[in-house]
Amino acid sequence: MTALLRIANLVWKEVIQFTRDRLLTTFIFLLPLAQLLLLAQATGERISDLHIAVLDLDRSATSRRLAVELDNREELAVWRFVETEAELRRLIDGGRVDGGIIMPRGLEEALVDPRRSTPLQVVIDGSNSVVGAVLESAALATLTHFGLERSREMGLATFSPIDLRVVTYYNPAYNVRSFAIPAQVGFITYQITLAVASLGLARERELGTLEALVVTPLSRLEMVLGKAIPALVIGLVNFVLLLGTTVYFFHIPMRGSFLLLLGLTVLFAVAEIGWGVLISAFSRTQQQAILLVFILAMVDIAFSGYLVPVKNMPRLFQWISQIVPMYHYLLVLRAVMLRGATFAAIWPHALALAGLAGAILAISVRGVSERLD
Repeated sequence: MTALLRIANLVWKEVIQFTRDRLLTTFIFLLPLAQLLLLAQATGERISDLHIAVLDLDRSATSRRLAVELDNREELAVWRFVETEAELRRLIDGGRVDGGIIMPRGLEEALVDPRRSTPLQVVIDGSNSVVGAVLESAALATLTHFGLERSREMGLATFSPIDLRVVTYYNPAYNVRSFAIPAQVGFITYQITLAVASLGLARERELGTLEALVVTPLSRLEMVLGKAIPALVIGLVNFVLLLGTTVYFFHIPMRGSFLLLLGLTVLFAVAEIGWGVLISAFSRTQQQAILLVFILAMVDIAFSGYLVPVKNMPRLFQWISQIVPMYHYLLVLRAVMLRGATFAAIWPHALALAGLAGAILAISVRGVSERLD
């Protein structure tokens, strides 16, 4: 009985210490609930409003009607009309559209001639296997229905005169691994970099050497850089090892520039190191730092598109995702690896990573200065 009482007293002491940190307690209980609600809502909704581009070479009333039919489909949204196939390909390479429809010249004339079939091409970005499969199914269903309706209107046999030809870029078999494994590379690089950066100053404080470090001639910026550079090196070494394993053992294609991807990885790592150093400055122990890293990781996973597409989230959450470095990094990682995207195709996300890295690093230096002065 006495032993149970002693254990109960110790448990009560731990509860009191835990609840004294109100901010941490709030995050521990409310953040997992919010993440569950977000994921449940996002995964419960149908994929809709997939952006497609239309290359209308016929420029007839029939081709315009067909474009309207495609836009009225819940899963699809005609985002832009393009002038050339090269422009369509650039939009797909840059990830700005999920696919496209090429309407050939003579489409309207061919639909009224039962002796002819009309070749109509559906171009799909297969780098996201789920999105590609949904887009193909929705486009084929809409185009087939449109062809049958035209046949009935002309009093012809109930067959579609449209000859549908599907071209899937990057991942014709819709292999899920091609989409999921690059995201794993990004997430593991994120974990390692953030965890290493978050332990630097917390370790100094826990070992009792932080005071000696503070009185050295190092400026606060120099101190942050001194803690950040090892984390950057470790993160980049891990990234290279993971990327090599992905390409050579799992046979995921690396179609783009390795140097471009490495440069963007540096920007991403700098942003996460900034958060890690800031966490380290405000953590009293290494254990608390790791706990804060876990909380931050939950937020980043929820808003990065790692588990569910950002476009399935509520509008407010889509806006929040724009200030999450991991969201932009996963997009450029998949674009460079799977689509062979160049800087010209992904510069908005590269610019966002550079801006976020600079802003977070500045916040980190300021936070360290205020905490240690």
